Amino acid sequence: MLSRKKESKFKISGRISEGLGEGATFIKIPWVRRQFMDRLGIDPYPGTLNLKILNEDDLRKFKTLKTTEGIEILPEEPSFCKGKCYPVLINGKLRGAIIIPDVKNYPENKIEIIAQENIKETLNVKEGDLLEIETY
Repeated sequence: MLSRKKESKFKISGRISEGLGEGATFIKIPWVRRQFMDRLGIDPYPGTLNLKILNEDDLRKFKTLKTTEGIEILPEEPSFCKGKCYPVLINGKLRGAIIIPDVKNYPENKIEIIAQENIKETLNVKEGDLLEIETY
């Protein structure tokens, strides 16, 4: 008899925060974009939206999520790191994915999100607003 791994859903909230502006450059790289399309079904808008986790409960959930199996993004160039992604529903309306780069000293309370559309414009939100993401 085959056993099925129980999958957990996570709801995590955070505040939209300013990033370093590197997300757009990264997402425009052909092999990165291709992997997002092939593995997540997302042709990503060029850029990421950053969330800062504000409370301990959400931080605990995010740490737990990171220990679960995700969808791997594997570098095709040696100067890049690998990463894991998880499909999410943003504010209950927009499908996207969170990206967790395998980078030493990456902030534990930072979540980067991609979607096919500009998240801020589509959801009419701005820096400082709260967002909720739910894995599925």
